[in-house]
Amino acid sequence: MFDPFPALIAFTPLILYLFFLAIVRIGGFAWVTTGGRDLAAVLAAVSGLIVVGPMELFFPNATASFLGVWVWIPLLLLYFLFACLLVLGARTKLVSYGRTAEDVYPAMIRAARSLDAGSTVNNEQLQVHLPAFAAHLRLENSPGHDCVSVLAFEPNLSPNFWMSFRTQLRTELRATSPPRPRRGWALMGVALAMAYMLVRYVASEPALLVEGFREWVIR
Repeated sequence: MFDPFPALIAFTPLILYLFFLAIVRIGGFAWVTTGGRDLAAVLAAVSGLIVVGPMELFFPNATASFLGVWVWIPLLLLYFLFACLLVLGARTKLVSYGRTAEDVYPAMIRAARSLDAGSTVNNEQLQVHLPAFAAHLRLENSPGHDCVSVLAFEPNLSPNFWMSFRTQLRTELRATSPPRPRRGWALMGVALAMAYMLVRYVASEPALLVEGFREWVIR
């Protein structure tokens, strides 16, 4: 389906993304990030597929004949700006990897009470209220999964609040034990299989790899 060079572009970012998630899960790490950064990582992972897909489909050949190799700068800049638009428009939240909801919710309560001693909880709805910050947080629960989101009902909480809560939640989660059995082995297997097939395919056709580089970069 792909020549070696387009295959290298398409699947390398995705393989690296899968490797990172697998290492977090297998290593038992507690990774807490913002929803915007999580979305940015996904967009970076699929960037290679975007290059060999839509960018190649709508490639401006007339402009490439004038700009040459520099035509890739506006194309990549366009994708970067589109990604920034999606990240800026994404709902503010925290995303935790490596711990299940059964671990994240108690840590979420402890983090809230460390910031506001008057915090109250609703265990049935997995919600926490921080009156000092006028914030109502809830856990987006996916049973059995070790990727959990923390969202707020209020759309205008300050970035300082989210930064403080993220730091405290990460501290609380690092004191917890990882799920057993460890998750991530299947994801690691998929990433290793993809990496093996890609390296084998690219190494078997070095001449096509060089030729593909010339065709793609030098138009």
